[in-house]
Amino acid sequence: MGRTALLSCVLTVLVLMAAGTVQAADPATAADALARRAEAHRAEGKLRQALADLTEARRLAEQAGNADLVVAIEAAMADVGLAGEFAGRARESWAPMLDRVLSDTDASRERTRAAALNTLGRLQDTPRSIDAFQRSAELARRVGDPALAATAGINAARRLAAAGDLRQAEAMLTRVEADLAALPDSGRKAFLLVAHGIALMDIQTSSRQSRNDLVRRSYDSLSASADLARAAGDRRISSAARGYLGSLYERVGRTDDALILTREAVFLAQEASAPDLLFRWHWQAGRLHRSLGRMNEALASYDAAIANVRRIRADLLRAYGGYGSPFREAIGPVYLEFADLRLRQAAALRGTPQAQRHLVAARDALEQLKAAELEDYFQDDCVAALRAKVKSIDRLAPGTAVLYPILLPDRLELLLSLSDGLHQVTVPVAGAEVAATANSFRRQLEQRTSSRFLGDAHRLYDWLVRPLAPTLEARKVDTLVLVPDGPLRSVPLAALHDGRGFLVERYALAVTPGLSLMEPKTLTVQEADLLLAGLTESVQGFPALPHVETEIAAIHGSLGGTVLENRSFVIERVGRELNAAPYSIVHIASHGKFEPEASDSYILAYDGRLSMDQLERFVKLSQYREEPVELLTLSACQTAAGDDRAALGLAGVAIKAGARSALASLWFINDQASSQLIADFYRRLATGVPSKAEALRQAQLALLKDLRYQHPGYWAAFLLIGNWL
Repeated sequence: MGRTALLSCVLTVLVLMAAGTVQAADPATAADALARRAEAHRAEGKLRQALADLTEARRLAEQAGNADLVVAIEAAMADVGLAGEFAGRARESWAPMLDRVLSDTDASRERTRAAALNTLGRLQDTPRSIDAFQRSAELARRVGDPALAATAGINAARRLAAAGDLRQAEAMLTRVEADLAALPDSGRKAFLLVAHGIALMDIQTSSRQSRNDLVRRSYDSLSASADLARAAGDRRISSAARGYLGSLYERVGRTDDALILTREAVFLAQEASAPDLLFRWHWQAGRLHRSLGRMNEALASYDAAIANVRRIRADLLRAYGGYGSPFREAIGPVYLEFADLRLRQAAALRGTPQAQRHLVAARDALEQLKAAELEDYFQDDCVAALRAKVKSIDRLAPGTAVLYPILLPDRLELLLSLSDGLHQVTVPVAGAEVAATANSFRRQLEQRTSSRFLGDAHRLYDWLVRPLAPTLEARKVDTLVLVPDGPLRSVPLAALHDGRGFLVERYALAVTPGLSLMEPKTLTVQEADLLLAGLTESVQGFPALPHVETEIAAIHGSLGGTVLENRSFVIERVGRELNAAPYSIVHIASHGKFEPEASDSYILAYDGRLSMDQLERFVKLSQYREEPVELLTLSACQTAAGDDRAALGLAGVAIKAGARSALASLWFINDQASSQLIADFYRRLATGVPSKAEALRQAQLALLKDLRYQHPGYWAAFLLIGNWL
């Protein structure tokens, strides 16, 4: 049993004792024991359990009348919240308490104020956070708390370095060295020494010149931490110290020494049962083996790294984002590097069975990344496991192809999935150039009086489609499904142009977050039950959508259904209707936005904003529904141009809501054009068009032929997401 697990067991006994005979007489003791167990839970990545323990600990501390303990527990709650899905709650609950603490001028509470300022720094953005951390460190030094002073000082230095103020960051870390020297040897000191060494490494990385003194200082801190952790028998901190020493050696080119240290870190992390560290050190070993040309060992290490990512709890995955790094930056590179290595191996073995195995492994890694990104965006570990019938699709129907564009630093890789397997094409253009062109294309498409988008439309076609055109033509492909990556999520494939026409004129098109996240199934629209909801009036400061009335009337005329319009389109009524009847199509015509944070995304109802969580609760499978919602249509919604995280929310809306597919728009378009296209889409479904993708294609082509709406800004915004049949 690892030290952390043992500590958790010991604390469990203490808490049970406190909850029994001790609690009534000494609730402060029970509160303290619960807080310590919460710390062990947090170290294991069990954020929900940690927050539950801290919530009860806070109640007991209040019962005991121990104000300092209440503040300390609330600070711990805020820290746990910032590490995961509870960030909004942490900010809301901490703010009033923080005001109380900082307004207290009692000299005996200076340490409490110092702790409050440190948490305030984590709650705020730069530069206010830097000021809070610096004030916390100064106050902690005044009251003789070197551990808190070092913690706040390291936090300040990392924010300063991130802001580009390397000189001040280095000065702050120099002061921290004195704080660390004042600490007695302990596990806390070992932990802070690791953090200090990492902060120095960050400054060295950001500096344009080689700084041997920074390397030496980082080495000294990490080595001291390793010695302290070894003496204390703390395998987790020992693993962290040895692993980051390996990172330091990797950065200065001592690859063989780095690999030795990394192997030691892996062993210690295994003993400590720390999959989050195992992920990091296996990944590091993969990079090192690759740099030494040992491709088989590199692939094995990347395999192990990804296996440990799967073991990490969802709230621990979110914790990576909680420390200021977007999820994709923190976790994504291991998948992309693994896929890169597999793709290079496949290219070298082109035409062999071994090449196909490498391509499948690369694709599967990308599928896992996309599922994890959706989980992170929605802060919901159930997202990747659809309530709908889920299966992986390895063989596609004839006439259908799935395109995976993979943006890598030095090239663009195209994986084309056909009925006979995967095909690989390498395009010599940097991923960053593709991303920049995609963002420019998206912005220009929304300017419906300009044709400047055509240059980017040609370039993207030349990179994404033209290299595959002979294969698509030879296989008589009529449906092309895109599994987009990064900024390509916010690009409508329909508007790509080959110099003679738009891509939608040649193919029915759809988008899916991944082929392992949904099940293709044909929609029999004549047998469908519809719920139609919409706003035509101006409410809550949003403009009226007068053509929504015509849109809903046209759909109702073709397919029938229950209509909720204006005053009847209220959140409670939507939930009641969806719980009462097994609707297979849910159509909502209203204002809506998909933001970089899922918690900020919404659809406007008459009485308020319908959140993604509410939509999920209303639409997802219940015990009374054998089949999921087949189609969720969101008309008049939009995402921010150039924000692929917001577009991730749009791409994942069907997944989140538990629907097989969704029809939604990337940007808000002309109300009349939108209503005309949507009504035409349903009308074509009703007349027996073979798939939803083909129905959308025909509706877009009809608008393209209308002289008023020829510009793709009017018709290309709509994406069919998920099941395209």
